[in-house]
Amino acid sequence: MTEQELLDLGFEKVEVLDEESQNGYDYYYYTLDLLPGLSLISSCSDESTTDWKVYNYDWVNTDSLTKASILHLREVALAQGYLNQRPQ
Repeated sequence: MTEQELLDLGFEKVEVLDEESQNGYDYYYYTLDLLPGLSLISSCSDESTTDWKVYNYDWVNTDSLTKASILHLREVALAQGYLNQRPQ
């Protein structure tokens, strides 16, 4: 998945400065809160360039979610009244 696809799906960029992480460099990742207790997180910028992965670290399955899976989860959240916008 590309960064633009993440943004189109409603993910928000989270920047982490070296001062916070003390790992020697700044980096960023993306998050999407779908429902209470259900948040998705992307791989970090230092791991991804053109192919970003999306996970829910609370799930046992560690496979990256597909765009279709994320769209389905968004539809569930929308049906429950938790998201107010559809991705483009």
